[in-house]
Amino acid sequence: MKNIEKKGVWTEEFKIHSYEMDARGKASLPLLSKFMQETAYHHAENLGFGFSHLMENNLFWVLANQKISIKSYPGWGDNVTIHTWPSGRTRLSYFRDFKIFDGNSDIIGLATTTWFAIDMERHRPRNLDDYFEFNPVNGETVFPERPEKLKFDNTFKKSKTFQAGYNDLDINDHVNNVRYIEWILESFPLAHHKSNFLQGLEINYLAEAIYDDSVSAFIDEAGNNTFKHSIIRNNDNKELCKAKTVWI
Repeated sequence: MKNIEKKGVWTEEFKIHSYEMDARGKASLPLLSKFMQETAYHHAENLGFGFSHLMENNLFWVLANQKISIKSYPGWGDNVTIHTWPSGRTRLSYFRDFKIFDGNSDIIGLATTTWFAIDMERHRPRNLDDYFEFNPVNGETVFPERPEKLKFDNTFKKSKTFQAGYNDLDINDHVNNVRYIEWILESFPLAHHKSNFLQGLEINYLAEAIYDDSVSAFIDEAGNNTFKHSIIRNNDNKELCKAKTVWI
């Protein structure tokens, strides 16, 4: 059997297609987040602790939080290259960082993420050392500090309601993490998107939404072109995520 070279940094290139552009003719932050998710999937498979390896042990990866900073968004026909690597860990948390490059090899985005390996039966985080020889080298961190858990009161002035459908689900029958970002951005009026640039996003994923859930995306200004967000499941008032967006 051929040995597969394990790579410390994984690189993938993507092209922006016409059907992936937003109303400004640019790639959106949710699209870039999807690219990062795909790149992370392939790298984890290469390193031996990807989706297929966890499934064999009745585990699956869950994204706990992410912080993304964007300098510019690529347009139709542009190529972007994603670099990703494991950037550290604690006993149960696994960190992965990203750099996004444009076609001129300039950095246009940075991101860091935190993941848990969840036991399918108990729905609790597990230490991968119990299942694999898991020794990823701590790599570069793209931000000076790990993002802290978002803390703000849940007093909001506006909300918008959404229904989780089939196309929102991932392979675990949970709403895909990118869909939460899309719901958050949909809570802004069109005029806001037309006149503002989304520079940054922080999001904490707190609970899963499933098919046919009705959710409300709450939004309020927090000052300095920053907005706070919360997504609540309507049938039990469970908070599914907290987020912060920064615009210029």
